[in-house]
Amino acid sequence: MEKALNQGVVESYIHSNRKVGVLLELRCETDFVARTDEFKTLAHELCLQVAALNPKKSELMGQPWIKDAAKTIKDLITEYAEKLGENIVVKRFIRYEL
Repeated sequence: MEKALNQGVVESYIHSNRKVGVLLELRCETDFVARTDEFKTLAHELCLQVAALNPKKSELMGQPWIKDAAKTIKDLITEYAEKLGENIVVKRFIRYEL
């Protein structure tokens, strides 16, 4: 039986031009993992991805990562999940643009 993904963070990002912003909810299994720097880094990287490419939720996982096109966002999340030893999922996000 898989553990519930009841912990995580809400990460925000505002682009330097102050015209694009992102809120992203990233979930994991435990508060211990949610508080790690690695998990917070992943949340931030995902915000940058959403800010840059404005994906629909269904598109995000298949997109090439903006910092390494050899990896998809799914690959990136899988790497972090393996490193941290927990399931990780993007629950939701929203991108604002003026």
